[in-house]
Order: sequence, then structure tokens, then C-alpha cells
Amino acid sequence: MTTLAFMILLPLMLHVSITMVMKNILVNSLGNIPYDIWVFPGIILLIAVSSTFAMIYRDLFDLRIHKKSFIPITMAPYSKFHLVVGFLTTSIIESLIYVIFAMSILTLLLSSPLPWMAYLIIPIFTFLYSFLLGNLMITFSMLTDRISTYLSISVIMFLFIIFGTGVLVEFDFYPKTIGTILSYNPLSIVLTQLRQILFEGSIQGELLAIPIVTSLIWTWLNGILLKRRLKQ
Repeated sequence: MTTLAFMILLPLMLHVSITMVMKNILVNSLGNIPYDIWVFPGIILLIAVSSTFAMIYRDLFDLRIHKKSFIPITMAPYSKFHLVVGFLTTSIIESLIYVIFAMSILTLLLSSPLPWMAYLIIPIFTFLYSFLLGNLMITFSMLTDRISTYLSISVIMFLFIIFGTGVLVEFDFYPKTIGTILSYNPLSIVLTQLRQILFEGSIQGELLAIPIVTSLIWTWLNGILLKRRLKQ
């Protein structure tokens, strides 16, 4: 019941606190798209961030520092790379459940409906976004042993995702140099390409390759990091 309540309240809270406020400031995007429609993918990815964070925190930080079931899991006859993939897979699957539930709720609050293809495309990009973000959280979880440090890093990360990856406003609103730098962040690329395919019907494959390759390499590096941290 607690999980179900969270799945309902989180998208509603984000809609009230972000969409309903910001659409009175930015009525339309620079591409003349109603703000509540334009920000919809960003809100969905924020929900993916929240659920992914909860899973990674539990599996790779809480269980590890409190010496619960983490060590027996790592003693299983699998490589550390496969264990990292397993942690990522479970967090992404649960994140997708949250996302599908949130899309069904938020769709009822939109000023106009999205095309039906959007509901197939958004989960695909959510998978890639959660894959990349999950690797970032796994790295933090394994390098940090103090809860205060972990929470501080998490707050900074959330603020950066909200204000530095194009979730709320377009990069053209930033100073030119800063906007350009932020737009080439792998997380920003995923969201930008998602909006481009939804609202313009096109995609830049060479740009989308950056977060894909980054995620694969990062997963391999996290496997090495996990092995060294555990000294197994």
C-alpha cells in the first residue's frame, strides 16, 4: 500500500509543483509546444531517477555498509560485471513499472494528448536513461561509506539533474557557453533526443551513441570497481 501510494502521489506532486507553476511562466517552449507537453518527458525521467535511486541505495549502499545480504550475494559464482548488470537490471525493471504507472496518471492531466507512439518511445529512452544513471549511482554507492556523504552527493546530483540536464527549461535559456556544455552531458543527450523524436520526428544517431557507449563502458568499470572494493 505504501508503494502504491508513492506511485500515485509522486507524479501528482511533480505535476503540481513543477508543471502547473512553470507553465504560467513559460507558456510554450521555443518550438511553440505547450509547456506541459514539452516538460512531460522530463517529469517521467525524474520519476525514473527517484525509483532507480531507491533501488541502488538499498542494494549497493545500505546492504553493504550494514553488512547484511550484500556479501553473500557477491560470493555467488558470477563475475562482478554480471553482478553489476544484475543490480542495474532489477533497478531498471522497477523503474519502468513506476514510469508506466506515472505516464497513465499524468496523461489525464495534459492539455492535449500525446501521440500513441510516445508511450512506446518514452519507456525505451527511460531504459537508457536509467542504465546511465544507475551506473552513476553504483559508482557513488561503492566509493562512499558514510551516509552523510552519500546523501550530500545525492542531493547535489538531483539538483544537477533538475537544473542542468534540460528537465525544466531549454538550454537556450542558459548563457551560450554553459548551455552548450550542459547539452553534451550524456544524460542531457538522452532527454534532448527523446524530445526531438517526440516533437520533431527526427533523431541524431551519432549523438545518441554517446550515452549508449558511455553506459556500456561504465558498467564494465563498475565491475572492476566492485571487485577491488570487495577484494575478492
